[in-house]
Amino acid sequence: MAFMHKAISLGFALALPYGHIHRYDFIVESGTNLWRVQVKTTAVKARGMYAVTICRHANRERRPYTESEIDFVAVYIVPEDTWFILPVREVVGHPCLRFRPKGYARGDIHERYREAWHLLRQPDGLVFG
Repeated sequence: MAFMHKAISLGFALALPYGHIHRYDFIVESGTNLWRVQVKTTAVKARGMYAVTICRHANRERRPYTESEIDFVAVYIVPEDTWFILPVREVVGHPCLRFRPKGYARGDIHERYREAWHLLRQPDGLVFG
């Protein structure tokens, strides 16, 4: 619900896939683009960083997402009310990602994806401005 509220407030049109066979939670329309978005949420800190599992379950096994299944992962850090919008290429091969809290003294490899909703408006979904 948090993703729906935020995306709609930013002017995106959303569609929900029918059934439980899809690897993504939402289809986000932005101009002529349709993006498959998987949403993940965390409030858990491990060693001072927020941890989120980026995989799906199939036959009782964890399986990573592939570029053929999704286009973006949207990660919501509940205690900070912060979103990370990551292109799928950033999550392929990483079953778990860690995000630093706001104001953390050291850099965060995912920092450029913090509140990067603009990526969903780019023709290829990868342009930073």
